[in-house]
Amino acid sequence: MEQFIDFLFEEWIFSAAFVFIVILLGRSFLEPILTGVKTIKPQEAVRLMNDENTVVLDVRLEKEFKEGHIMDSLHIPLGAVANRIKELTDYKSQNIILYCQTGMRSKQAGTILKKHGFTSMYNIDGGINGWINANLPISKETKRNKKSEKLIAKQTEKE
Repeated sequence: MEQFIDFLFEEWIFSAAFVFIVILLGRSFLEPILTGVKTIKPQEAVRLMNDENTVVLDVRLEKEFKEGHIMDSLHIPLGAVANRIKELTDYKSQNIILYCQTGMRSKQAGTILKKHGFTSMYNIDGGINGWINANLPISKETKRNKKSEKLIAKQTEKE
């Protein structure tokens, strides 16, 4: 044991690097458990989207959404998710695919949704950038689908 302790002090750079790597690996394995959001590849998202029980939620800013988004996705910017959580309660039992530009804001949105009892959430790896890099289509149309119409109807009722 004494030799091990001597080694740690003599080779402190290697020891620190080892601890750092272990922390990074542990974090990557624990993140889905802690946030409640599983990261999936764009192709896996497409498979989930083909299921009627899946909702796609874009949490980017309005400007980013208008520049191009995944077809039929709902749009609630990250800053508004907590305040507009009631609009999503009908989707609580469904799979929710979250995305933003790179995947960071959508993880935050997933944490908010988890606090409100949502359980089946997926984050697209790389966000819309990962989606585009996988050569998957984006839409600039603002045409509303049934899910969007339902969400807009709820907003109108509140006002």
